[in-house]
Order: sequence, then structure tokens, then C-alpha cells
Amino acid sequence: MLAIMEFGWSDTWGPILGFTALFVVIHVLAVIRVEPAYSRAFKLSRAGAALILTILGIAAFVGGFEHWREAFLYRHQQGDWMRTGLLLVYGHLLADFIWMAVGKYKYGITPRKDLIIHHGLGVVGFGAALVLEIGYAFGLLTMITELLPLSTGVNAWGKRIAVSRVVEASDRARLHVLAWLRLPLWTSLFALVVLTLIHGTEPGMLIAYIVAGTGLVGLISLDVFWMGKCLRHVDFY
Repeated sequence: MLAIMEFGWSDTWGPILGFTALFVVIHVLAVIRVEPAYSRAFKLSRAGAALILTILGIAAFVGGFEHWREAFLYRHQQGDWMRTGLLLVYGHLLADFIWMAVGKYKYGITPRKDLIIHHGLGVVGFGAALVLEIGYAFGLLTMITELLPLSTGVNAWGKRIAVSRVVEASDRARLHVLAWLRLPLWTSLFALVVLTLIHGTEPGMLIAYIVAGTGLVGLISLDVFWMGKCLRHVDFY
């Protein structure tokens, strides 16, 4: 029998609203104070957010490591700090959606479809984790891979200051993050999810593994697509 979390203002909606506002402010400050060009400013502000999220991901890896055989999918107790971390990530995703809408209607820049799909997977997957109180560690662990938008932000900064070596190094770093961090992490987690499904899950955990496995297929597909884009512009070495 699944236990469904009831959301309240103080424990869920308030924090999500606060975190969303925080990341929207970061986007606004980037375009007002740092870089007036919307697209480049968005990359820079996302890089700032990515640094926070990467730290969260590392902390979740350490905190949930004893559950690695279960693909970091396990039931969480009330008061677990990882729930607050997941609410922060949720706020980040919503803020990006808001800022993409601002880009479209104020600056006339159409949002990237791949980024919309990527964030949509996060909204659905992390939403399921919050409802079921399962997989906070799994969701946060994926934030380690936010090193990718961090490298994109360095690339944008390199273009802003017109230093080609920074641009080239960040392009190559992005490719290596995809090849040696993101894809190996997704495929390893997917293998653990499949093994658990084969051997049988604990009662009430099946839906969590199905949601996680489906999300990982989407993430692997997106990263293969992004890796192909990178390879058209830069070699590994």
C-alpha cells in the first residue's frame, strides 16, 4: 500500500514558492547586472544555480550511499533534510520555466525544446518522489551532473570576455562531463533499477522504480543527443 504525502503550506508550497523566487531573482540579476543579452545571461544564471545543485548532489550521494544497491531509492523519514533539498531543486526547475517564458514573450527567444523536456522530466519525477516520500536521494544524486550547465556558463563567460581559450576549454569540458560523468551515472542507475525490478522490489516500491527507470531512459536519450551536438564542434582532445 502506497503512502501518499499530504502537502501543506509550511512544509511544501511555501518553500517551493520561496526557492522559485530565489532562482528567479538570480536570473533577473544576471540580465540586469552581469550580461544584458538574455541568452548569455540565462546560461550564466543557470551556471550559478548549477553550482548549488552540484553540492546538493554530492551531499545526497554521501548521505544515501548505504542504499546504492537499491539505486538510492528508499523510503524517507519525516524531517529528512533531503526533502528540503528536493524542494529547492523543484523551485529551480519552476524558475527556469518562468524565465524561459520571459525570454519568449519579452525578448522573442523561443525556449529550447530539449531543455523543456529535461525540466519536464524533473518536475514529474521529483513530484512523484515528494508525493510518495521515496527517492529523495535518487533525485538529488542526479544533481551531480549539473556540472554540465556549469561548463556552459563558463563558456558563456568566455565569450563575454572574448577569451577563446576559455571557450574552447569549456566546450571540451562539456563533452567530457557528458561522456565520463552523466552517461555512466545514468546507465549505472538504470542497470541497478532493472536488477531490482528483476529480483523484486519491496512492497509499495514498484511505481517508484518504474518512474525512475522511465526518467533515466529520457535522460540517456537527451544526453546522447547533446553529445552528438558537442561532437559536431569539438573533439575529445
